[in-house]
Amino acid sequence: MTDADALAAALAEAHRTASPVDPDDGSTPGVPGSIDDAYRVQGRLVDLLAADRGAPVGYKIGFTNDRVQADLGVEEPGYGRLLEATVVDPPATVAAAEYVGLRVEPEIAFRLDDDLSAEPSRARTRDAVATVHPAIELVDSRTGWTFDAPLAVADNCLDAGLVLGAGTAIDDRSLDQEAVTLRVDGERVDSGVGADVLGHPLAALAWLAEAVDGLPAGTLVTTGSLTEPVPVAAGETATATFASLGSVELRVS
Repeated sequence: MTDADALAAALAEAHRTASPVDPDDGSTPGVPGSIDDAYRVQGRLVDLLAADRGAPVGYKIGFTNDRVQADLGVEEPGYGRLLEATVVDPPATVAAAEYVGLRVEPEIAFRLDDDLSAEPSRARTRDAVATVHPAIELVDSRTGWTFDAPLAVADNCLDAGLVLGAGTAIDDRSLDQEAVTLRVDGERVDSGVGADVLGHPLAALAWLAEAVDGLPAGTLVTTGSLTEPVPVAAGETATATFASLGSVELRVS
């Protein structure tokens, strides 16, 4: 078994048991040596998770927000894979005990209508979008929220699921000005706008298309958090209310 296989297996077990793994404790390989190594681990991890959570249906982009980068100690975006069974409609309920340390992020997501080539123009990126969606992304760190960029990428970019609201046509929406308020049990905990995601959510989509050498029609992409990740505990309800896209609710039991 290679180091990549061993770390992927340890992370998959942490997903299954909601018990954090410490890559520095000597029982599993440590932090991947590079981002390329991290994506190799991620690919093996996704293969292991897919047996229970379904095939990849799209991508999650992470670390596109300056505040998130500062909070988590990373310096560039990354991507993970969205697995079919983890993408659910609102209102959704999850159990806190199934996660190491659950946090939520309000995000703008896209469903593609056309293939999107690498290095697309802004106009081409917009034209490839079929629908735009409000979403709450569930994020978790199987290393107990202690990581650097390679380890976060290896951990499928902290993916833990997605609550995906109803889609609407992108039309002439100014998504860089799309505001969102995140509340927990009705209390406002954070807010943001689309410009918090690499200056524009479509810029994040274009970044991903280049990073993965193009995206096929039908791909679901969530573009990164408009706020900092917010912890949620059993008994709490998180609600993301967008200016024009609607609201999404997640209950934690």
